[in-house]
Amino acid sequence: MTTDLVTYYGQTDLINQLVDNYGAHLEKLDRETKLLLRVTLSTYIVMQQEYTPTEYAVSTALEDALCELVIPDSIPQDLYDVCSALDGLTTDEAETLLEALQHQIRWGNAQKLAS
Repeated sequence: MTTDLVTYYGQTDLINQLVDNYGAHLEKLDRETKLLLRVTLSTYIVMQQEYTPTEYAVSTALEDALCELVIPDSIPQDLYDVCSALDGLTTDEAETLLEALQHQIRWGNAQKLAS
């Protein structure tokens, strides 16, 4: 039985839309974008302890998490697009994506190649 890394732990309509746009393994996103998305989703999950998805969106987490760490002009446009598409994401969906991203970054299509 084969499973897609994104949908292995949970599959929802919102995650299906992400997969439709960026591939079953989010292969249309590069390593840097996946790393930055992981930071953004982690911030989002922490903030969901105080707010609801409608009060604190993924796109807000992007600004809060990365604009201090990264020069805003160097944030990939794909990341802005993904975060906008994920507005309304539940904590469970965010955790699902974090698990998939972690696997891809460590073992899958976004792992750092040894030189």
